[in-house]
Amino acid sequence: MARVTAVTAADVRQRAATAREHFQVTLERLEIALGRPGPSPEAQVAASNAVSAAIAACDALCGDALGQHASGQDHRAAVAMLSSIRPDGQSLGRRLSRLLNDKTLFQYGTFCTG
Repeated sequence: MARVTAVTAADVRQRAATAREHFQVTLERLEIALGRPGPSPEAQVAASNAVSAAIAACDALCGDALGQHASGQDHRAAVAMLSSIRPDGQSLGRRLSRLLNDKTLFQYGTFCTG
């Protein structure tokens, strides 16, 4: 059974703000990475923060729509919860799933390219 955490409106706002901050770092690092050919630490940080932004955004969306978010280590539960939100949850869930497939590489692997 998936672990879930009940959330308040304040929790949703906090997770949404965290998502925005991670996304801002993603954009800043990506701008630098695109100016450099080949693998770079900036591209790696952009990719890693994109993953963190997506997870925090998922938490915020699920919290807002469902009053809870997945809180376990298995991200499939988060994808399933996100996918249950209407009208766009299934599309967002597929996108999150694709990003999470590369989470380990982005966050712990070698440098990637812009």
